[in-house]
Amino acid sequence: MSEAILSIVSVCGLLVLSQLSPGPDVFFVFRTALAQGKRAGSAVGAGITLGFFLQTLVVCSAGHWVMQQEWSRWVLVAAACWLLYLAWKILPHAKTSNSVQLDTTRTHREPLLSLFGQGFLCNILNPKCTLFICGLTLGPLQLYAHMLSWYTPALVLGLQAASFGGWVLWSTLLQWGPIRHAYLRHTRSIDTLFALLLAVFALLLLIPTGGN
Repeated sequence: MSEAILSIVSVCGLLVLSQLSPGPDVFFVFRTALAQGKRAGSAVGAGITLGFFLQTLVVCSAGHWVMQQEWSRWVLVAAACWLLYLAWKILPHAKTSNSVQLDTTRTHREPLLSLFGQGFLCNILNPKCTLFICGLTLGPLQLYAHMLSWYTPALVLGLQAASFGGWVLWSTLLQWGPIRHAYLRHTRSIDTLFALLLAVFALLLLIPTGGN
């Protein structure tokens, strides 16, 4: 049981770290937090989390069934390949800038409900998020879902808590000058770390296990 709990903590931790890596959701939350403050960034993060919840629910519900099929190994291979591709895309290349340029000049404050809806649409209309969730969850589901009835709902709830908690955390930290400047200055290092973590997770998916 302790290993199952540790796997949930690890997946949730990787999710929070992934929120530091450039992408549509990340730029939307960070730009909003930098331009309009913590509450605005958190509102966008809440909308993204709702979309993320719906996608996670679908993946985790169908994921256990998929892992029982004879062709399930190919799903893991596809998810691993996607994570490796994502790691390669994220890994800084020579021609990329050493920092992320975020537009912080916007002063107009939009209603929080509007920002929530925009965050939801930003996430739910991004099919790459589904593949990302598959890459994170199918391996742990293969190992533990058939043995522990509580594992799948715990994983789903854990991911939602990590998602929203992460967005609130980063939106809050970005209000502090030293953190804001450190993020912009060390984006390449952050991307490199996350790319390596994704590559490790992808390789773990390819290691045969005792599950179906």
